[in-house]
Amino acid sequence: MALFTCKYFCFIVALFAISLKLCYCHNKTHWNDAGITWYGEREGFGSSGGACGYGDAVAKPPYNCMISAGGPSIYQDGKGCGTCYEVVCHHPFCTKRPVKVMISDECPGCTKSAVHFDLSGRAFGALAKPGQGDQLRNLGELKVKYKRVFCEHPNSKIAIHIDPGANPYYMSFAVKFVNGDGNFECVEVKPAGETYIKMEAMRSAVWKLNAGRALKGPFDVRLTSAVTKTVLVAKSVIPEKWNPGAIYHSHVNFAVPKFVHKKPVHKKPVHHKPIHRKPIHHKPIHHHKPIHHKPIHRRPIHRKPIHRKPIHHRKPIHRKPIHRKPILRKPIHHRKPIHRKPIHRKPIHRKPCHH
Repeated sequence: MALFTCKYFCFIVALFAISLKLCYCHNKTHWNDAGITWYGEREGFGSSGGACGYGDAVAKPPYNCMISAGGPSIYQDGKGCGTCYEVVCHHPFCTKRPVKVMISDECPGCTKSAVHFDLSGRAFGALAKPGQGDQLRNLGELKVKYKRVFCEHPNSKIAIHIDPGANPYYMSFAVKFVNGDGNFECVEVKPAGETYIKMEAMRSAVWKLNAGRALKGPFDVRLTSAVTKTVLVAKSVIPEKWNPGAIYHSHVNFAVPKFVHKKPVHKKPVHHKPIHRKPIHHKPIHHHKPIHHKPIHRRPIHRKPIHRKPIHHRKPIHRKPIHRKPILRKPIHHRKPIHRKPIHRKPIHRKPCHH
């Protein structure tokens, strides 16, 4: 029974470890294997916009073309949009320094390896040593190491890019320049004078709300990050008179956790002087003489006998008889009859059903 329980416990732990590997959560210490390719122009940003819906913002600061399309395990039906990864290459043409990229597009055909990044031309070339970018690109596909990291866009605040097809009855927008996790578990919008309404993800970085009624601004947007579950509110980020296709910048962004790697402290070995103690000489234990107790002599107790009289010598108890008066009740036929008045009811005349 104990052996079966141990095997079952090991099986559960193994499943838990596999699930952690598949979720691709923040991993600050371990690097995992992946494959990379590149697409678009050699120094370009891949494709304009991509499946996540960031548009041409990927070619401008703070993204600066350092983006990538993700395979199915990275893109995750749009949930991976906005997430950041570090990629490091150990090929002789590579610098062996990690390069950070953000997921902005989908690569549905990148299934040759379990995890695959289709980098922009500039991001792929950033892995190479100076002057060897084209030689590295000519190799096509490479094996690299990767890990999930927090996004950090310096001097940037969260921006709301309204979808060109949005209207007062249908609100839709993409969230850009997000620090920290980069993606969201929940996005909510609050119209003027109302409470927060949960929006629906559109398999990209775009979120939509089909309210079925006209919504009035200004709008507050409440964001809940996907991994750290941090909540951030951008107040009145969408004005009252908003326009489809416009970009509205907020004054807030998620904080980027700082990981401080402490250097190991090497302490000098401490040499303790030996302590010399005097030996302890115990005195021999002498057996004590047996103790002979004197016997205790107690006087006998003489009690007087108790003499009780026999029962037949006791005096009888004489009780007086109880005389109760008889209860005299009158017979039933001597009672007075009760005369009740007859009840005369009026006859009820109902009309026949055929009338």
